[in-house]
Amino acid sequence: MFRRILIVFAFLAFTAVACPAGEIGFVEDFALAKDRTVPLKQLIPGTEEYYYYHCLHYQNNEQFDKVDEMLAAWIKRHNYTALVNEIRYRQALLTYDKDPAKSLEFIRQELGIHFNHQRETLGFKPNLPTVLDQKLIARARLAEIAFGRYDNLQGFEDSALDWLVDEDLNPDDRRNLIERLARPDYSKLAKLVVDDLNHKYSKGFGAARIHRQLLKTQLDELLKLKPDLRDQSLFVNTYLTKIHPADDVDWEHDATQRAAYLDRLWEFV
Repeated sequence: MFRRILIVFAFLAFTAVACPAGEIGFVEDFALAKDRTVPLKQLIPGTEEYYYYHCLHYQNNEQFDKVDEMLAAWIKRHNYTALVNEIRYRQALLTYDKDPAKSLEFIRQELGIHFNHQRETLGFKPNLPTVLDQKLIARARLAEIAFGRYDNLQGFEDSALDWLVDEDLNPDDRRNLIERLARPDYSKLAKLVVDDLNHKYSKGFGAARIHRQLLKTQLDELLKLKPDLRDQSLFVNTYLTKIHPADDVDWEHDATQRAAYLDRLWEFV
């Protein structure tokens, strides 16, 4: 009994049901009639009042199967109106004793209730792992997954490039690495660039952004490893920018700075 009272209060809190429209005369005739089938004949079939009062009459007489049949036709014609919902809520409450599971499921759906929480058992020792297996998130394991999923380094974030520079990569991955590097501060970078330039399908010096960001010391190292770079105009132009005086040096009017600049140019030539 207490459970039914709670369900009634839940419905009252959930929705404010509209009173059926109609003239006060018919409501009085329907409420006070000894045989309510008589005033029901006054209603026009197909109207909301027709469906509403017929369903109300069937519920009062516990003819719940007829209510379900009429509700189906009513919803098909008028959709889910306020009067339709009133009858649906009454039907769920009135049929609770006969089919409580159905009524409770209807209430759960209407109120959007989800029972996702699990019961806590005090003193119960869990049989699930409490520590994450470090092998599953180790760098070697994640790298293996990334290499197996893609044909290049697409599976790696930019933060991984710092340690990928020291890895033994195949030519395609090495080229993809060089194309993605944004800083020249890697001791192994000159050798990586030369190995890529010596590999087939190389587009030559200057194809990658990092080529133009190499330091002068790295360009000198490139020349030692690959002397024929002196014959490539892009390399020569890049090298000249590295030995050019800084913007804050007035080398055109400072004889000392101009001489130092010319000496650097002559040394390169």
